[in-house]
Amino acid sequence: MSLRTTAATRFDSFDYYTTSYKKIGDHEIEVIVLVPKVLKPGKHPLYVKWHGGGLTTGKGAYPNWFPAYLIPLIIRNNAIAILPNYRLVPEHTGDDILADITDFWTWIRISLPEYLSSKNPSITTDFSKILVSGDSAGAWCALQSVFTQPEHTFKACLVQYPVLCAIPTSPDELCCGEPIPPKEVLESEIASIIPGTIISGVTPPARDWLAPMLRAHGRWAEFFGQGEYLWPLTRLDEAEYFVTTYVIHGKDDTNVPVKWSHVFVEKARKKFPGTRIEIITPPGDHGFDGELHEEDEKWLREIMAEVQGDWLG
Repeated sequence: MSLRTTAATRFDSFDYYTTSYKKIGDHEIEVIVLVPKVLKPGKHPLYVKWHGGGLTTGKGAYPNWFPAYLIPLIIRNNAIAILPNYRLVPEHTGDDILADITDFWTWIRISLPEYLSSKNPSITTDFSKILVSGDSAGAWCALQSVFTQPEHTFKACLVQYPVLCAIPTSPDELCCGEPIPPKEVLESEIASIIPGTIISGVTPPARDWLAPMLRAHGRWAEFFGQGEYLWPLTRLDEAEYFVTTYVIHGKDDTNVPVKWSHVFVEKARKKFPGTRIEIITPPGDHGFDGELHEEDEKWLREIMAEVQGDWLG
């Protein structure tokens, strides 16, 4: 089976399992487990990818937001991929999402081995080789994982166009080439929220504009919360350790400006001079890499080889 996939065939090379890592009342927060169909018996590394969506939309196994070049990375390294959902703003706060991140990693350590054994007793997890990853808001989750989990949990971190701070946004800006909807649209969406509803996975394009509208119309902090620990850029100040990290960010990003990735990388390098922290800024807007394959771009082949080496070395 070819590993040059489209969104429609993105996960065809895997046995696809759905379970949950957390239950709140009757609501189960879903996690997808992808096991390569070619996987042989033995101990295998883990690839954990948090989904993007502005912390307001998205779900773990939405194929359009799962870059094509990640499929061969997972399969050729005989890895097991884990794709968690998490609660979303504005129904939930940043603290709620942080709690989900913590509970997810507890599930990984305690429950994942038994779950995998129930599906295929011949495979097990190598917890010494975890690559944590995420795009956009998923990068926020990946970096918060690094900040909140014990040192040496991860071998490497790979993030694309990461959300690192409360991004200043004007109502008259263009986001990915489109105007941000007016305040009235946001107010209508907020008014439709049913108190107590738990939302932990939304299939795009539903709520695509929610995060930019909350930012542009001054309502983000009201729902997400405030505090330096909520943003990777300021949480870095109190960090006692970091991990080998690769940042891929399109230099033409009109949703999450690339300048914040440069600020984060410079700050992290100064604080942790012995830790490898790389940034790559090819041409492209937000989400530019969705259909890229390694053979398409020399820089991508090179960076994936580096990621692979640090993950499994």
